[in-house]
Amino acid sequence: MTIDLRCDEHDIRKIESLLLDHDIARSYFRGELHDWLGNSFDGVWLELKGRKPVRLNTETSAHLFMIPDRSTVRVLKVNEDGNAPAGTKIHFVNSFVPDGEQNSVVIFSLEKTPGVWCAALHIGRMMLRPDAPARLCTVAFGMMAVTAYRLGFDHIQLYAAGRGPLHQNDPDAYIGYRVWPKFGFDAPVNAAEMSRHPVVSMHGLRTVQEVVACTPAWWDACGSGRPMQFDVSPTSRSWSTLINYLWTTLADF
Repeated sequence: MTIDLRCDEHDIRKIESLLLDHDIARSYFRGELHDWLGNSFDGVWLELKGRKPVRLNTETSAHLFMIPDRSTVRVLKVNEDGNAPAGTKIHFVNSFVPDGEQNSVVIFSLEKTPGVWCAALHIGRMMLRPDAPARLCTVAFGMMAVTAYRLGFDHIQLYAAGRGPLHQNDPDAYIGYRVWPKFGFDAPVNAAEMSRHPVVSMHGLRTVQEVVACTPAWWDACGSGRPMQFDVSPTSRSWSTLINYLWTTLADF
């Protein structure tokens, strides 16, 4: 598969097949979910401005919100809270989530231009235990991105927490600043932080993706947390980065 800076429907279909055929998807993302009362979960209603309400079945819900099988799911209307927008919050717990934590995703509408609304996702919390299956988050986010694309979402956003350098003896360190850019998330960098770069020619870099592409080791050691976005439009740099990462980490060569 040839990866270039512009991806199209063909590329997304190929990566979708790779994801759905992966053992992680077959073992953990079949949509076997429960509500807080222990009943079978019946999916999520998408109610967004400018669109007709539609119910997502449990498998589509699992893919869109990164919910593994045997999770307990709750859906709530929420107000804006810090970095999280007002919207419909899906939060869930399962055996892969650390004790005392709940993972969550918010669906929300955003007015891009006057009178023109788009749908977006905000990943609020996505925590996994150290003994969670390898590549669980990689496959889960890949399926989230593909499903968001199929449903016409505009972007996926989050706060990528943590800062470098990471220390192996600190199991509680946040690693989002390092992980999410691998999946195609991007954000601006400012002149002050780039002035610390040892190579003067790198001082003009403007985005996290530009920094990671040029000096990944520097970002691992000196990068820091910030809000980031994944652009769901198929020709975005987000997609080219994600597809390249999924293809090189999940495909059998």
